[in-house]
Amino acid sequence: MFAAWSLWRASGSARAGARLAQALASDDETARTAAGMLLVKAGARALPLMRDNLARGIAAPLSLRVIGDLAGDVGGEAALSVIAPYREHADARIARAAEDAAQAAEAAAHVAPSATRGKGLG
Repeated sequence: MFAAWSLWRASGSARAGARLAQALASDDETARTAAGMLLVKAGARALPLMRDNLARGIAAPLSLRVIGDLAGDVGGEAALSVIAPYREHADARIARAAEDAAQAAEAAAHVAPSATRGKGLG
């Protein structure tokens, strides 16, 4: 995983980035934690990887949490636009992770939580 992170950071390899993002779905808790930390450390470059994870249904709760943590780097509004569709997801784990991530994104955007409701963002 660390090799994938290094390769992705150095070269932008889509394959290495995908391998890192997919590590969020690992059975190994240490691998999931390390992948999450490395993705957050990467900042805005990680957002497309998290979007791809969500689109593929890979580790959605953790991917949403990473997006929430990235809100300071990508901007709260950008993060909210990715998070919003998952806030009322049928899977309660995904909906809760989306709510948690949205709170972080709202704080980053300096937007009152009620301001995102009913505007396509919540």
